[in-house]
Amino acid sequence: MCKTLLAGSLMVFAILGLSTADAQSKLAQASVQASDQFSAIHDVLDRTANDLLAGAVQRMADAANDDRGGTRPRSPESLLRSFDQKYRSKLSPNVGGAMKRLDKLRPLLNPILEREGVPQEIASVVIVESGGRTTALSPKGALGLWQLMPDTARRYGLVVTPSRDDRLDVEKATGAAAHYLRDLYQQFGSWPLALAAYNAGEQRVQRAVERSGITDFIQLSSLRLLPQETRNYVPAVLSAMQLLGVIYLPIEPTKTAKRSDPNGVIFAVPGAQP
Repeated sequence: MCKTLLAGSLMVFAILGLSTADAQSKLAQASVQASDQFSAIHDVLDRTANDLLAGAVQRMADAANDDRGGTRPRSPESLLRSFDQKYRSKLSPNVGGAMKRLDKLRPLLNPILEREGVPQEIASVVIVESGGRTTALSPKGALGLWQLMPDTARRYGLVVTPSRDDRLDVEKATGAAAHYLRDLYQQFGSWPLALAAYNAGEQRVQRAVERSGITDFIQLSSLRLLPQETRNYVPAVLSAMQLLGVIYLPIEPTKTAKRSDPNGVIFAVPGAQP
């Protein structure tokens, strides 16, 4: 088929008085131009996707801002550093180190997240929660890579006793955290709200939703109906996603059958705007 088209094209050029060599040169130029056009289109699409995510994160950061016109960090890394400085002051901010630690853990985390039906992008939570440190301990008692509180860990099947703490077991803790995040998504229908509930607790976010009748994170933040830390936490997690190369927000998952549970569901990420 391609040979036929090429031969036909050469005949047309011959009729126009061009030599075979000239005709092949013209075709090559046309092919390069077409390729450049498609490449340009893809570049535009990629930039647009990146702008969508960056814009969404910035709108969330703006809604969380209490400075009333003060200078706000713009880059994903600066948002993460700002969050660390405000809420993780005992840890020296090292975004690059956290990214490297997460990168080493991804082969272990990704299959567990997939099994639980949680988008792999949600692994960015550990960058904000623990900086990728498997033994991180917060002043409030949250422990491990996913910074689970004792009651939440026990609710999702982990053993937390003076002699044994499954929150330090990366595989078990990841399974529990992923299950919890999936449940939060199913409750709130939005990853930004699910992340907010992961930080502030589902009851607090549920009260804010019921009080206002609003199910949009940016609006709830603008109305100051969520804690300041939570309003900064969600943009920080999404900024970590940007640094991982994610260009879409995983907020409109697709339901498919969960392999380990025929009656369950898992969620995949088609890519969407907030």
